[in-house]
Amino acid sequence: MKNSNSKSTNLVQRLRPYENKWVALSLDHREVLGTGKNLQEAKQKAEKKNKEYVFIKLPSFDVNYIPSF
Repeated sequence: MKNSNSKSTNLVQRLRPYENKWVALSLDHREVLGTGKNLQEAKQKAEKKNKEYVFIKLPSFDVNYIPSF
């Protein structure tokens, strides 16, 4: 049985090449479906692979970021 931390680590490692880009992820967040310098580019790539996805804009990894709600 895998622990939840291994899933997080895998996602971080998978997203590392997409620093400062838009990323389209599958709804379960396990697969990168498209990436781009802008949202439209990532969306076009994702639509070729899947109809359902979510977007995230990855910040620079050398900056700490804490979202507020």
